[in-house]
Order: sequence, then C-alpha cells, then structure tokens
Amino acid sequence: MNDEFSEIELRKLDLNLLLVLSALIREGSVSRAASRLYLGPSAISMALGRLRDALGDPILVRAGRRMEPTTRALQLWAEIEPALGQIERAVRGSRRFDPATAERIIRFAAPDDLELVLVPRVLERLDTMAPGVQLVVRPSDFRTLLGRLDDGDADLALSATPTFGLAPRHRIQPLFRETFSVLYDAARLGRTGALDLETYLATPHLLLSIAGDLRGPIDDRLAEMGRSREVLAALSHFPTLPFVLKRRRAIANVPSVAAHHYAEAYGLEVGPTPVPSPDFEVALAWHARTDADPAQIWFRELVASCVVELRRGVAEAATA
Repeated sequence: MNDEFSEIELRKLDLNLLLVLSALIREGSVSRAASRLYLGPSAISMALGRLRDALGDPILVRAGRRMEPTTRALQLWAEIEPALGQIERAVRGSRRFDPATAERIIRFAAPDDLELVLVPRVLERLDTMAPGVQLVVRPSDFRTLLGRLDDGDADLALSATPTFGLAPRHRIQPLFRETFSVLYDAARLGRTGALDLETYLATPHLLLSIAGDLRGPIDDRLAEMGRSREVLAALSHFPTLPFVLKRRRAIANVPSVAAHHYAEAYGLEVGPTPVPSPDFEVALAWHARTDADPAQIWFRELVASCVVELRRGVAEAATA
C-alpha cells in the first residue's frame, strides 16, 4: 500500500488552521469567520498570522471594506476544500440519523414561487417526523443557488437546473419538467376558463423577472408567430402577483405548480397558455460535502416527496 501523504510533513502544520483558512475565504472577514467557527476574533487573527508564517503568503488582503483571498490562498483552498468535505462525510457517515430524536439545523434554499407552497408542507412533515430539526429557508434561484451551496448558506436548494457554473462538487437531482400556466382574476377579466389567443394578447401582462427584464421566453415564441404582448410591469417576487391581479385587469404567466396553488389560495383563475409554453427542468441541488450525510439524505428525500405531492395536486385539479 502506497502512502498518499506524509504524517511528518502534516505535523509541521496545525490542521485546525485549514479550517480557519476555509472560513476566512468563505466569509472574507475575520469577525464573520470567528462567528462561523464559534471563536473570538482575536483567535482568528492569531490563526491568520500563523497561516501567513507557515505558507509564506498574506492569505487575505484588504480590498475596500472586504478582505480578498490571494491567488495562492484560492489555489490552496480549491485543493483542501474537497478533502475537508471528505473528512466531514467520513465522520458523519459513521453516525445513524434518527429524525425523531435529532436536534440540528438544516438550511434550505428555494425560489419564492415554490417556497410559498412547499415550505408549509415541509414544516408539517418536520413537526411530525423530526420535531428537533430547525429549518432555515433562504431565497435562491438558478443564478445564485450554486454560490449558496459553495458558501454553506444552504445544505439543499430547489430551483430550475443551473445552466452555468456547475462543477464536479455540485450534485443535481432532476425532479420534473415545468411549464407555464396563465393566472388571472376572473372578475377583473369578466370571464373564466381558458383564454383564447386574442384575449391573451389584448390583456396587459405581469412579468416575473428577478433581473428586471421586460421580455421573456414567451415573447420569443410570440415573435415567431409575428405577434407581441403588452407588459404592464416586471415584478421581482412571485407573492406580489396575486395582490396585483386582484386590483388590476391583467394576467401573468406562472410556473404551473405555483399557479394552481396560488389560484386555490387567492381565488384566482388558472388555465393553459394559448401559445406553446416554454419548459424547464426543476431539480434539487447540494454540495458534495453533504452527499453522504444521513440527515441530508433523509431531508432530500422528504423534500422530493413533498414536491411529488404538490404536482399530484396540480394533476388532480387539472382533470377535475
């Protein structure tokens, strides 16, 4: 058997300093790194000094109000971060997870359209099955979720599958393909049921856009047909939609799972889009460091089953 490392060499460096290095790079601040590791700022400052002496590198340099890692520090962190994750998984893997007695915090990130309908269901499950587990919910979308996973702000994220930035350290579990439905207030439009194309185009639209765009994939489909729509406003948060729809003659194109649950909760009408609907993949995502954590495996299965239930409710409503 060939040794892959030298214990003698590693003894020259306090391995706890590598945890400090990881926290400093993640947080970009001595005080926040101290909070992350439950240590005092002076202890982190002393550890940073020892790191600088051991590695012959500044490690962090000031850039305005933030401390930025040096190139050498980033290169080292890229190599040690997977190793730290493997150590954590090895330690956690030896423990059994009993949801009924477990006491821990799980961080979950979700876009607000699904957070509104999914999180209450998840909390009900936790209350029944794992009363000692506390849930921290963070906002996320396909642009930001990988950063949340890398930084440890989220253990698990639910979102449209990211189209860029994926790395071997990221795990993706596709759940379903989502399409769009039309959401509107029947009293404001003076009608119910599926909208024909002319009514759809004659009615002002509310567009959901985190980036503030006034154009989306549906506009591309309409352009192919030689048609266009009027966009009344671009909103950044899904929960704003039903309140605007209740007060304005307008319609919104909303991912179908959220649309059906919003319709039920707020007394709105939901139907198919009269133009071919764009679709996208919805997936769970997590970091490789939590891949074998029994608690995280259990929570991933819980969230996936809740998503299945939400979709089943939509399918039953569509056929009723």
